[in-house]
Amino acid sequence: MDLILDENVKAYGTHFRGFTPEEIAEQTIDKIIYIGNESHPAIRDQALAFKDHIHAELIKAMKQAVVSDRLTLKHRFTDAGHPELTKLLEN
Repeated sequence: MDLILDENVKAYGTHFRGFTPEEIAEQTIDKIIYIGNESHPAIRDQALAFKDHIHAELIKAMKQAVVSDRLTLKHRFTDAGHPELTKLLEN
């Protein structure tokens, strides 16, 4: 869920959960790649295709980061003598 305060400021929130990789990528992509309204149509089309590609790569990388972090937490819980807590990390 996002709230647009003005054209340059957005506030994002969720209800009883964190943000998904897709939501974070959506919030981040415009900060990485800006395409001006006055851009030549051919350049704009190429930039939009590039932006879509980077967006997809961001999502893949963030999903892998989540999997990696959960694996780290599973090992830490197990090493601390609480293997039953690893079930909380499963989707």
